[in-house]
Amino acid sequence: MGPHVRARLGTDSMTNARGVCCALLLIPFALQAQPGPRTPNDTLHSPVVGANGSVTFQLYAQKANAVTIRSEGPAAFENKPMQKSEHGVWTYTTTLAPDLYIYWYDVDSVTVADPRNNHPRVNMTTVRSLLHVPGPDVEFFADRDVPHGDVAEVWYQSASLGVARRMHVYTPPGYEKNSTRYPVFYLLHGAGDNDEAWPAVGRANFILDNLIAAGKAKPMIVVMPAGHTPRPGGLFGPPGSRDPFIDDFLKDIMPYVEQHYRVLPGRTNRAIAGLSMGGDHTLRIGLPNLDKFAYLGVFSSGLLGAFNMGPAAADSATALFARQNAGLFEDPKINDKIKVLWLSTGTQDFILPFTKATLALFDAHHIKYSFTPSEGGHTWPNWRAYLNTFVPLLFR
Repeated sequence: MGPHVRARLGTDSMTNARGVCCALLLIPFALQAQPGPRTPNDTLHSPVVGANGSVTFQLYAQKANAVTIRSEGPAAFENKPMQKSEHGVWTYTTTLAPDLYIYWYDVDSVTVADPRNNHPRVNMTTVRSLLHVPGPDVEFFADRDVPHGDVAEVWYQSASLGVARRMHVYTPPGYEKNSTRYPVFYLLHGAGDNDEAWPAVGRANFILDNLIAAGKAKPMIVVMPAGHTPRPGGLFGPPGSRDPFIDDFLKDIMPYVEQHYRVLPGRTNRAIAGLSMGGDHTLRIGLPNLDKFAYLGVFSSGLLGAFNMGPAAADSATALFARQNAGLFEDPKINDKIKVLWLSTGTQDFILPFTKATLALFDAHHIKYSFTPSEGGHTWPNWRAYLNTFVPLLFR
């Protein structure tokens, strides 16, 4: 309104005008306050972990005809059908042993992560969900009340590959507040994963936190790089081809870490380990470079052969590696250079023939190692346990 209009308004008119304005201003808020359509999904929680390992999974999918719960690795709920309520909520309840589980739903043959679970498991091709069932047997990777290190996403430019690359780096508790230099441990993932796998699913940072707090491991920097590259080679190339990750690791990752982190120099302050494909990388990087590494860990792996899992593949992979690295196996002081060469594979693991062929190669050349077979197969429960056993051996 202009001033001349306001001047003609009496007290009642001004009051009425203010009332109308206030009413108009309140309309949007009133509209927002109106309850909209509600579904059971608005208050749904999943999974719900109860006492004694009781777990209930819930999914709202009113129009679905069939929902099955799936699992990566053995689980009591694997391939179990869920039951639908009249309100469209699918439910399944079971009792689980303490562990970290990877699961998802099959909704009318469509893979769906649990939409009510904010702990995703992301790998190279899928998004799934994580479920932690606590208990004494898995306290070693629990988020306990101890000093915690930091995990950072770190980007670097790979000159050998010509692209920007990502890795995850764990720094131990207190790193940002001191000037101490630390040993460095390079931890490599498997073929189906990326550099996020070890902290997200392997719980590497919590395992390190708990071991350091208990005095069972020395504080260390842990570098978790991405093992896949945009170029073919190695397991993804012709048999015997050089893996481009090896050049990325030696020429780009290691120099970046040496330049940007307070790491102690020398081979006795460096370790390398990995699972599956990462175990193969460990052998192909670590053994020919014992001037750089004194500690090697091989989890559910061995010298692999371009993902050829035929009966002769294990022997051919080790024979080829031996020919390509003849000088390594002829070194009479090789055992003096290796402080720890530790391997473990499950007795039901399909990789076991490759592990045995690799151990036979070591035996033939009198290379000292420690092999500890475990139960189970090619699964994360084993790899978390292997890491928990391997880390205390380092830098002693």
